[in-house]
Amino acid sequence: MTAPPHTRRTVIPRTRQGAIPFEPFYRREYHHIVAVARAFSPDRSAAEDLAQEAFAAAHRNWDRVSRYEDPRAWVRRVLINKATSLRRRLGAERRAIQKAGHDPRRGVVNDLSLPTEEVWNEVRALPRRQQQAVVLHYVGQLTTDEIADAMGCSAGAVKSHLHRARLVLKDRLADWNRSDHE
Repeated sequence: MTAPPHTRRTVIPRTRQGAIPFEPFYRREYHHIVAVARAFSPDRSAAEDLAQEAFAAAHRNWDRVSRYEDPRAWVRRVLINKATSLRRRLGAERRAIQKAGHDPRRGVVNDLSLPTEEVWNEVRALPRRQQQAVVLHYVGQLTTDEIADAMGCSAGAVKSHLHRARLVLKDRLADWNRSDHE
């Protein structure tokens, strides 16, 4: 039995020193990393920027990163750190604007359908670790162990984050679904 097309990965041959070339790695992993970033960011261009920053960091450190057993995991970890930093910075900016008495208007055109946008807005509203676990599980299609490695925690903690996130999302989305049909 073969894996579905979206989960199949081509193998990139390693050099004698154990490294893999950056360019084929980047081409193979780009869309996957952008998809994960997209779940963290409400707008596609910001997600692409996050992914590019993660790949730029990988490129700067490629001599070391290319020798890792799973360089993709390193790039995902950098992406998570950058998304967390962006979320904090945007939150601080939003609070500063609100404190100054301004009404921030977001003119971002989102390419998600409204129901999907609402779901991901709810995911983005989750506590940071729950949000990360949900994104890596559902968008990144990672196993619990891979998520634990990317998040730097135990598999049990990942299961706990996912469980709590599902409970919150179930309640929030049930209310959203009921109000949509009343």
